[in-house]
Order: sequence, then structure tokens, then C-alpha cells
Amino acid sequence: MINALIDCDPGLDDAVALLAAFGARAIDVKAITTVAGNVKGPQTAENARIVREVAGLDASTPVCAGAPRPLLRDPVTAEDFHGSTGLGDIPFPSPKHALSETHAVNMIIETCKAAIGDPLTLIVTGPMTNVAFALTMAPEIADGIHEVVLMGGADREGGNITPFAEFNVFADPHAAAAVFGSGLPIRCLSLDVTHGVRATPQRLDLLRVVESAQAQVAAQFLEASCKLEFSAKGDRDAPLHDPSTVIAVTRPDLFTGRRARVEVVTEPGKQFGRTIPHFDEDGPVLWYEQADSDGVFDELARLLGEYG
Repeated sequence: MINALIDCDPGLDDAVALLAAFGARAIDVKAITTVAGNVKGPQTAENARIVREVAGLDASTPVCAGAPRPLLRDPVTAEDFHGSTGLGDIPFPSPKHALSETHAVNMIIETCKAAIGDPLTLIVTGPMTNVAFALTMAPEIADGIHEVVLMGGADREGGNITPFAEFNVFADPHAAAAVFGSGLPIRCLSLDVTHGVRATPQRLDLLRVVESAQAQVAAQFLEASCKLEFSAKGDRDAPLHDPSTVIAVTRPDLFTGRRARVEVVTEPGKQFGRTIPHFDEDGPVLWYEQADSDGVFDELARLLGEYG
């Protein structure tokens, strides 16, 4: 069993990642922490609670709200790609189960400290503000982290929010610099790999035939992503960004990459938020570059079929 904490900013693709993780019998999700990113902080916290209930879970899996803004830069959001609610404006009832009273940063610290001796996997699918705060406040929590599996950054693919920068890093590059520079073992799902894993109509059909209500909702989320991606960029098949982190946890064999040390540009200018991997066999970051895209969607369907 893989013990995990998921730090996220739901967001359509974060929502699919959460549904996959909640369904995965190989993953025990200890907590969900949320951060401002795709939409503002209060909305990401509400969206995580909505997805928790779609998954059939209650407050025993805590959802904790975290940083409402980046460390230093002005806040930036991405409603063009996620809709005004962050969940593609798909109607959902208000969540019944309450938000935890524990702040996300404190939850990360407490959960990682409790995991010393049996370290957990930290899955990060949004700006890295909460994680940077936690590592700064309590650097000893590194002993409770087996690895960080994150979605963020870009190199050969260029950016998706500027010509150079990927959104999660651009939204808080100072936090990303702290996390990449922490020395923790990191597996990075950048745009270099996620842009090659697309939600084609055939792959969405693969999810629609899965016999779980959660798979049907995940398909709805991805359909909304495709529509918004087309409206914003003219691409009909949305990339599978955040769910790729969960697939990398359950099926790392589907991804290949190279070791690197990752630099983040934090100086103002046109390259602000750019990630620059310096490839080095001793680097702490495994920078993924390729994926078996059909295999990734097969695994996503399998995880969504593990409900019940």
C-alpha cells in the first residue's frame, strides 16, 4: 500500500487525478490539501470537497485549505481552462462534509512527521506554495517523504501560460524553486510528457464504458477540458496533465525520462517561471520525457473501475 498526501488546486484535471487516487486500491490517501491556483483558494477547497463526495468519501479523509496566494508574486488563475467554478461549470450540489479546521501547511507537516519510519508519497498537482511553506517551517519532514511526484514545468515543449512557463510553476515560481532545490527525490510530469498524453475521443470512450459512477464523472471532466482547451487554444484533445501523477505512482513503468537538477527562473522578465532542467545522472529529479499514452489511459480506466 502506498501512503499518499495530495496537494492540489482543483481544477478539472486535478479532479480527475483525485478520483483516480481515491479509487486506487494501491493508494491510501491520508489527506487532501488545497492551494490557490486554477481558481481562487476558497473555490479549490470547495471543489476538493465536491470530488471527495463524488468518490463516496466523507470527512474521515480530510480536506484542508491552504495558501490563498503565492509567496511573492501577484496571484494568477486559469478559469479559461477550467471554467468559472474550476470544474467546467458542471453543476454539483454543495458538499455536505465540512472542511478540516487544520491548515493545509500544518496538515502536510503533521502527516509527514507521522510518516517518519514509513515515508509517504507527496503528490503535487498545483502551485507548490503549501509544500514550500511546510519545508521551510519544518525541514525535518523530509524524513517522512519517500518522494514527491509533481505536475509542473516544461522544457522542450515551451509553456502553456507564457511561451516559456507552465502554469503551476508560473503561478508560484519562488515556491517551485524551493521545492526543486530541496534535494528531495522528485519525479516531474512536465509538459514535455503530458502534452503527449491526450484525451482523444477514443480514449474518452474507454472511460465511458467503465462501470462506476466516478468514471462517468471523470469522463465529464475530461470532456469539459477538451471543450475549454479548444476555446482557449484551438486544441480538441486536452492533455492529461494532473492525472498523470497518479498513474506515475501506480504504473511508473509507463514513463521514461532522465535525471536532472531543475532551475526555476524567478527574475522578472519574459522567462519568469521557466524551468530549466540540467541533466545530470546524480540529479534528484527524474524529469519524464515520454509516456505510453495508451497505457496511461488504460491505467486511468482501471483505477476508476476499482470503486465499489
